[in-house]
Amino acid sequence: MSDVFVSYNREDLKAAQAIVDGLIAEGFGVWMDQNLQAGENYDEITEDRLHKARAVVVLWSSRSVKSRWVRAEATIGARKNTLVPIMIEPCDRPVMFELIQTTDLSGWNGDRSDPAWLAVVEVVKKRLAATPAVSTGSESRGGRPKAPKERKRAKPVKQKEKRSGGGMLTAVTLTFLFGMISAAGIYILRPDLVAPVLTQLAAVAAPETAQASPVATASLAPEAVAPTTEPVAAPEPEPEPVAETPAETAPPTFRECDMCPDMLTIPGGTFLMGAPEEELARNAWEGPQRKVAMAPFTISVTEVTYDQWDACVADGGCGGYSPPAGTQGRGTQPVAKVSWKDAEAYAAWLTKKTGRVYRLPTEAEWEYTARAGTTTPFWWGPLYDAAKSATGTAPHGVETLPANALGLIGVSGNLREWVQDCYVNTFANAPLDGRSVEQPACKMRVVRGGSFKSTPEELRIAARARIAPATRDDITGFRVAAAP
Repeated sequence: MSDVFVSYNREDLKAAQAIVDGLIAEGFGVWMDQNLQAGENYDEITEDRLHKARAVVVLWSSRSVKSRWVRAEATIGARKNTLVPIMIEPCDRPVMFELIQTTDLSGWNGDRSDPAWLAVVEVVKKRLAATPAVSTGSESRGGRPKAPKERKRAKPVKQKEKRSGGGMLTAVTLTFLFGMISAAGIYILRPDLVAPVLTQLAAVAAPETAQASPVATASLAPEAVAPTTEPVAAPEPEPEPVAETPAETAPPTFRECDMCPDMLTIPGGTFLMGAPEEELARNAWEGPQRKVAMAPFTISVTEVTYDQWDACVADGGCGGYSPPAGTQGRGTQPVAKVSWKDAEAYAAWLTKKTGRVYRLPTEAEWEYTARAGTTTPFWWGPLYDAAKSATGTAPHGVETLPANALGLIGVSGNLREWVQDCYVNTFANAPLDGRSVEQPACKMRVVRGGSFKSTPEELRIAARARIAPATRDDITGFRVAAAP
């Protein structure tokens, strides 16, 4: 359990990380919002950690003093007598905190022998000593530990028929072959070659499976082949929480006008961006993989459609440009033949119409929501699945496509999507806080997600490409993002 909670403004991430590293080196358990995982509720997790913390370290800067989050967290720390305020640059603190003794770490270079740093460590120790640790055990209302329940011994399961060794041999063979296929790399890019082999093996294993389980017949699928084992007596399992469906856990949506896009509210968190070095079909420009901290934001559920674009034109926006319809017509088809600048014009129209600042998503925001908490090559798992990718001879209506765990529709295929970033062929120097990469006189912009014409390699979540911002073609569209 982390005893120290660190409150800071995201623009001060570098200074905050240095202080966190120092506190960890001193032996303290430290929590900051970079520890959030994709899909976790930003507000709930942060509030829970804040209230359980025995020391609340607040980093004051000219930016954090304006943050309602930092001010609120400092207020709770002061109220609970757990506050450890630190100045990381000269600034005027909020009035209510001016009378609270604050340690000045302006210009601190990480030297743990610095007297100012030693003063911080001493204050943190005093806060921890004065505040009892939160118990993680099971306790009753009166605070007395509950006696552990005695587990009932399960009765051994009797087998009416003796199983032959053929079932185990078949299972071992299946496992070996599946491992060999996986190692060869076929399982990601050409599952069509794997399926016939596994189907034949499944047919051989079927009689053995039937003998092992007369009540229910086990099915052997290409994506999940598990060896059967002899049943053994086991203790009565404890109740486990039921996993919620994606629909139940999906973030809330909103729409600000009749023809405005439906927007998903995405909680903040952290994720590993880019392709790991061992990922098949990985390209050098998809890495190095690194941890990125994301602030909350919103993103459109689907790619912008012709109907939504036409509403912009009819309202005097989008420069009056009406892109020609594709072979499938207009309506809910994703709008194509729009450049990066055209997409910016649509976002500007939404901003003017709603009062909320709309824009293209950053590359980090796109990948964060596209992954939806996964680390596999595709948002649905490690294997390519044509049924989940919008590919074929033409784009599809956005309402016909599957959604990922966050509720984002049409992530892989259909149209490749413009993002805000200027293209650079490495993530080595990319921002770690989800901001876009910008360069003066940018000549190439990033597109993500692949199109209906893409290969499985190009439909991986980490895949990225570059095109000129003035490009208007039949395989490129976009979705929009905004503040929450």
